[in-house]
Amino acid sequence: MATGRRFSWMQGGPLFELLPRLRLLDARGRVRGVRLGLALWLPIAVAALVRFAAGRPVDPIVYDLSLHTRLLVAIPMFFWSERLVERATASAVESLRAGTFCDARALDPIFEHAARLRDAWWAEAILAAIALVGGQLALWQITGATGVFHGSTGPIRWSFSRAWFVGFALPVMQFLMFRWLWHWGVWSYVLAKIAALPLDPLATHPDLAGGLACLSRPVSGFAGFAFAISSILAGAFGSKLIAGRLVLEQLLPEITLFLLVTAGVAVAPLLLFSGHLYRARRRALKQYGDFADRYTRAFHNKWIETGADAREALGTPDIQSLSDLGNAYSVVSQTRLFVFGMRSLLAVWAAAIGPMLPLLASQFTVEEMLKRIATAILGGLPL
Repeated sequence: MATGRRFSWMQGGPLFELLPRLRLLDARGRVRGVRLGLALWLPIAVAALVRFAAGRPVDPIVYDLSLHTRLLVAIPMFFWSERLVERATASAVESLRAGTFCDARALDPIFEHAARLRDAWWAEAILAAIALVGGQLALWQITGATGVFHGSTGPIRWSFSRAWFVGFALPVMQFLMFRWLWHWGVWSYVLAKIAALPLDPLATHPDLAGGLACLSRPVSGFAGFAFAISSILAGAFGSKLIAGRLVLEQLLPEITLFLLVTAGVAVAPLLLFSGHLYRARRRALKQYGDFADRYTRAFHNKWIETGADAREALGTPDIQSLSDLGNAYSVVSQTRLFVFGMRSLLAVWAAAIGPMLPLLASQFTVEEMLKRIATAILGGLPL
């Protein structure tokens, strides 16, 4: 990879080479995720209609909400979020190269190795094998009642829909999920290797992250992945709620853990830059603090101690320089210890909690939720 060559997070690997042959890439190079999801879902829908037309009971698998969210929501969201991360990683790399945070030549071996990991056939082969095993575990009910099958207790009921889903559709979905996480792991590797370089962030940078905030841009794309996973969980939880196998309060620990894990996977690699930011901020506070002390004393002696006429100070660059120095010191003092801001975390959490909201709406009326909120605010006083 030549110096300055664009780094691609998505465009590589056996699946990416296969997509054009399957006609799943449009003219602009975007994956037709909706088409793939429908292709996997339609055989199940047609089989259900055939059974209904024949007067036979609909296969219980059709009532599993998580089946539909996996195929119709999660798969398109995987590819849509891939495009977001693709653009964000390319933008982050360009900004990193444009800056002077480190020797640009040290970046090339990192991106070369990352590209080899992204393109590794063995990685996708292992992920495919894991997905196939996961489908078999679901088929033989070894994984337990996770919402993959609505009310799947007792003897296994064989049907076309069940065989199609666990034998093909579910492994495809799981493979795409694992592949997404593998690529995110590759990007995490890139961040870890960059963090190990002798970086020189500038504490006066207006992004309040030493100029390294560009590295947090892909987190916005991770929010799309979080939405996809949350939609699967919402479908699984919804199936259980409808079947009466649990109540909403039992889900709160799981939802809380999901939010924490999602945030951790999204931003954990960025924490490796906190040491660089801490040292840059501490060094700049001393440098700018000492310089500000000398400048303000000189300003004070020149304009205050001498009793100079205020009219003489009008329009003088000394006052503007004093103001600029104060602004620079303020930026240094506000420099974060994290390259990501709270807005990035909130975006991930909002995407992760969004698909769960219908569960809340199905269990509580607006009046009940307002009453619970008021009770919490008033310290548990009876209303």
